[in-house]
Amino acid sequence: MSLKNTTEQWGWLSKLFHWTTALVIFIQIPLGFYADSLKLSPFKLDIFVWHKSLGMLVLLLVIVRLLWRIKNTIPAAIPGTALEQLLAKLAQGAMYILMLALPLSGWLVSSAANFPVKLFWLIPLPAISGPDEALKSLASEVHEICVFVLIIILVTHIGAALWHHLRLRDNALKRMWF
Repeated sequence: MSLKNTTEQWGWLSKLFHWTTALVIFIQIPLGFYADSLKLSPFKLDIFVWHKSLGMLVLLLVIVRLLWRIKNTIPAAIPGTALEQLLAKLAQGAMYILMLALPLSGWLVSSAANFPVKLFWLIPLPAISGPDEALKSLASEVHEICVFVLIIILVTHIGAALWHHLRLRDNALKRMWF
């Protein structure tokens, strides 16, 4: 298996980025809802440290993933109608935007709320804004809306991958698997 992408197959590193990002996001979503449901306590604050740390990991993974994608060949699209091709590109673009917007909006919520962000209790990140209640409220709304949009797109993405694999029996899923 090649490290780099080919015109037919995603490379090992692209696959690693894809599945690592997916795993962290599938931890992040329920973790965020769980943390939000808790009453204020040291435990809730610890859960949010995990949530914020994993969110920053997603941000880093997506940036590196985009740089790797820019540098490499992109496998040819799976054959489909023009509408299917368009929807696939729109969903993919939206997922990248959301994977950037979610950690950035979360970081902005913490900054505007004057809560420091420390990665895994060790590495402090700078605030990206000063304390600002209106900005905190806006960033919280953006963060929440982005989560629900991401969930919808992820369900669609997974459904499409399964449709290709189980119904169409093409190699769409196989070429992104190890």
